[in-house]
Amino acid sequence: MALSHSTVVSHGYTLPLCRYSKLHLLSQPSYLPLHFNKNVKRLESFHLPPPSAAAAASSYFPIDVEYLKREFSGHGATFEDIGETCVAKLKLDNGSSANVMLTRGMVTSYKVKVWHGGKVELLHTWVEQEEQEEVVIRGGVSSAFSSSDDTEEWSLHGITGDSENCVQVELRRSDKKIKEIEMKQIITLRGDTLSIELCVANKGVSPVSINGCSLVSYLTVSTPEATYAVGLEGSDFVDKTPFLPRFGLVQGEEEEEDKYGLSGEEESNYKQLSEEMSRIYTLAPSSFTIIDRGRRNSVVVGREGFEEVYMYSPGSKLESYTKSAYVCIGPSSLLNPISLDPGCVWRGVLHIHNPNS
Repeated sequence: MALSHSTVVSHGYTLPLCRYSKLHLLSQPSYLPLHFNKNVKRLESFHLPPPSAAAAASSYFPIDVEYLKREFSGHGATFEDIGETCVAKLKLDNGSSANVMLTRGMVTSYKVKVWHGGKVELLHTWVEQEEQEEVVIRGGVSSAFSSSDDTEEWSLHGITGDSENCVQVELRRSDKKIKEIEMKQIITLRGDTLSIELCVANKGVSPVSINGCSLVSYLTVSTPEATYAVGLEGSDFVDKTPFLPRFGLVQGEEEEEDKYGLSGEEESNYKQLSEEMSRIYTLAPSSFTIIDRGRRNSVVVGREGFEEVYMYSPGSKLESYTKSAYVCIGPSSLLNPISLDPGCVWRGVLHIHNPNS
């Protein structure tokens, strides 16, 4: 049994326009993930208050922010209600911070200390107004599965750690189309690294193939002209039509076919991203560096489990220092699906490392 192929889902989150005033909350403040055995609190250990009749009648259950504050205080996380969902604000004593939209499983902010003593935002997130008085949050870091329903929500499973060393948020969800598929996302903030880990388990009795899995990050930059990818020389690549909704495809549309262009080998070890590009790198190193000469900082992008790296740059044709000033990079399985035998678990990780502190 295989999951049907469809367009990769949207990397955005929709909120009613009346909630726009609270969206400012989203931008406030060895790679192996750490799993803490001490100070662990998981939601199944507690009794949540039963939902109201109105909540039970809908597919969305409001998050009790006051409950989260009581149960997870002291773990390096605070919580903010933005109306339709809740933002978990993770913060370490060294100044690093990250914001996570819980039901979406979307990281909307990652701030780090840099060599000159200040803090910089490494992720690019913006808000667009769409039809029917809705605003859509774009960018950040989020996962995508081409076979899954994008409206499906993650649920908070637990928070571990503390503000001194590491804070870890665990989210879970099941696939609505194939009930045997269970997914877990672990978001870990350490001193100089943000890691997003995906675990997909096949609980069924038949093999499953998962198409279009990716962990896409929008990295904020000054200008594409000032941005370089370092360390990709010799990596094979395939040019691909941009798949992100921001660039033409809308959630729910079906592609007639996967469209791939030229293939080749990266010739530059210091590749300038001034030209528009949409490319899947294969046989790439497990980590490489993005240097922004305009902001005088760099980011190391690493991966585990994934065999490919997707990279998109809007190029210099778009305005600089605006919502278009970013590059989109993340590990993916767009060319080759992930195959899972019964009882097997697949694990893939994106690491965003700050080497500038």
